[in-house]
Amino acid sequence: MIKHILLTILMLTSSLFYAQEIEKKSLKDRITIGGYVKYMNTSSVVNLDSIITDNLIHNRIKIKAELSDNLSAVVEMRNRIFYGEATKLNPLLGSLLDNDMGRVDLSFVLLDKSSLVIHSILDRAYFKYISAKWEARIGRQRINWGMNLAWNPNDLFNAYSLIDFDYQERPGVDAVRFQYFTSDLSSIDLAVQPGKGLDSSIIAGLWKFNKWKYDFQVLAGNYYSDIALGAGWAGNIKKGGFKGELTYFHPKKEFADTAGVLSASTTFDYSFKKGLYINASVLYNSGGSGSSSSGSFQSLIQEVSAKNLMPSKLTYFSQVSGAFNPTLTGSFSAFYMQGVNMLLFMPSISYNIEENWDIMLVGQSAFGEVNNKFKGIGTGVYLRLMLSY
Repeated sequence: MIKHILLTILMLTSSLFYAQEIEKKSLKDRITIGGYVKYMNTSSVVNLDSIITDNLIHNRIKIKAELSDNLSAVVEMRNRIFYGEATKLNPLLGSLLDNDMGRVDLSFVLLDKSSLVIHSILDRAYFKYISAKWEARIGRQRINWGMNLAWNPNDLFNAYSLIDFDYQERPGVDAVRFQYFTSDLSSIDLAVQPGKGLDSSIIAGLWKFNKWKYDFQVLAGNYYSDIALGAGWAGNIKKGGFKGELTYFHPKKEFADTAGVLSASTTFDYSFKKGLYINASVLYNSGGSGSSSSGSFQSLIQEVSAKNLMPSKLTYFSQVSGAFNPTLTGSFSAFYMQGVNMLLFMPSISYNIEENWDIMLVGQSAFGEVNNKFKGIGTGVYLRLMLSY
């Protein structure tokens, strides 16, 4: 019921603004519609005798309406159809997908059968007001406070997993955000993600500024049951990029008698003249594990947060990418989780068939310690065809 009420209010409010502005612009000029359709085949390989396939049709619809010169509304929906062997082997897939972490439940499981699941979610639904010096947003939105490339401890609102390569937009949060631009290179950012109480809410502020040819930022706020203090930077050492972030989380209860968690990451990247690009990153998670895991791949795809971006105390990441020609690009990425003794390789190759048509092949192969032996624990091969519109 709440979903339908929210959508009705959104449509009625938009209609009122349209009526006020209809004489200035036509409806066609004020509404932008875009998105894409993707098909992805997945082959999960445990060994040569056990290969499980699955299929995903992924559609995204993006609608932006200019309600006035200063006010706009954005609605984006993610629609996915899962079918195949892996879907059939996971009878809980529908309920797992239907898990909206927002203040308002905007997730819909349209069909949940043994080998077919259809799920839709509104991951963007917000109003934006802009002025010469400030910008305000209310609703479900992406709040990106990250500066680093691989991991973002400063990204309190929208932390994500690098392993999930098929969700480039990243999830949104139900929040109110206010930005004041003090200059071209500095701003003050305040955001609130309300919960049922302070320990289920994020309330934080961010200050960005430029000094010594570096971009800096500092943040502070309430992060659920913790107090969060953080900083980030981005600049260059000679011709190479140098970026980093760190955030310290300390429990509010029994403040003097408890230890906090430090999440810190830094990256160095370099672009060569012929288009070859390399980057190397390291992540430190003081709350992570320092001992070997059972070798479960689940530790890589768990729900992440700014406080726990990877399960290991130390994680290393490196990537090499480049273009073979104007239509063919490739990359090779590697993760090593020192504490849990796990290694992951991610090669990929992408080909631009023609304008708005792309095909990509991605591999994910994990190795870990199982019964005191370091061995392969799973490989996934993903073939994706994408049409943008």
